[in-house]
Amino acid sequence: MKAPRILAWETTSSCNLNCLHCRASATSEPKQGELTTDEGRALLRELGSAGTKLVILSGGESLMRPDVFDLARFGTGLGMRMTLASNGSLVTPEVAVRIKESGIVRVSVSLDGVTPEMHDRFRGRDGAFVLALRGIRNLVEKGVPVQVNTTVAAMNVMQMDAFPDFLESLGVIAWHVFFLVPTGRGQDMEPATVREYRSMLEGFHSVYRAARMECKATCAPQFFRILAERGDPVHSKGCLAGSEFGFVSSTGVIQPCGFLQIPCGNIREDGFCAAWERSHTLRVLQDESSLKGKCGSCSHRKTCGGCRARAFEMLGDLTEQDPICWFRN
Repeated sequence: MKAPRILAWETTSSCNLNCLHCRASATSEPKQGELTTDEGRALLRELGSAGTKLVILSGGESLMRPDVFDLARFGTGLGMRMTLASNGSLVTPEVAVRIKESGIVRVSVSLDGVTPEMHDRFRGRDGAFVLALRGIRNLVEKGVPVQVNTTVAAMNVMQMDAFPDFLESLGVIAWHVFFLVPTGRGQDMEPATVREYRSMLEGFHSVYRAARMECKATCAPQFFRILAERGDPVHSKGCLAGSEFGFVSSTGVIQPCGFLQIPCGNIREDGFCAAWERSHTLRVLQDESSLKGKCGSCSHRKTCGGCRARAFEMLGDLTEQDPICWFRN
């Protein structure tokens, strides 16, 4: 593969919040040496030529990058679907209009609680909940499709049942749940227990079938096994890190995904495609036979594959079994 089908680009590491789970350990100031506008355009041009279909402009807080709309417009002109990930706090009506005019086809807004107390605690700032809801409403009113991303951890798992009705009332088109991977500041957070994780995913399956909005589980590859075992269509493998999904940091470092923080080259040294094709780490991730433990012997390894980032962070080996999996084989 010359390039992944989906790429997340951390356009900046700066952020106006101080989230407890932040994989980037983002601060208010950008890192030294972040990719310039010209370097960003070169990256997008290379990805477009290599067949990448979807680019996620993320952060940090992507809206803190001054040229983010120009980059979105450039990527759109290359024929790629450009999306943007945000905490929503900076989305005024004027910003929502600029987002739509830049060609961005979807904005994901992070929402980690259905109450101000929960979301604000998660995000490290009083008022973050009100600002996120304001941002979502501004986007919906301007006709920009909104996806809500929710990170699930021990502190908020009890609110998950309340999310579907709440989100449908906001007019969002999708709900993506992300199960905490203990990296960055997330190393200091308590993850959901295996029992809570299983219960959440089994309940999420009912939402997946019944909800009017799109529902997807991320960093939760066991959900794809649940789909397969219950007769639902499975359109991709559970963990796409290093195969159909890739990540580029704000300073050009290539990773299998944002949570699996193993450098696989730098676009400034090699260009993206050359590094992607020759990385040993990526070749290992693309080979199911490299998996160990019960992930290696599991009959669903081609469907699920286990979370490689969780295995790496918790067990020190990206090929080890997913430590949160409850299945016996």
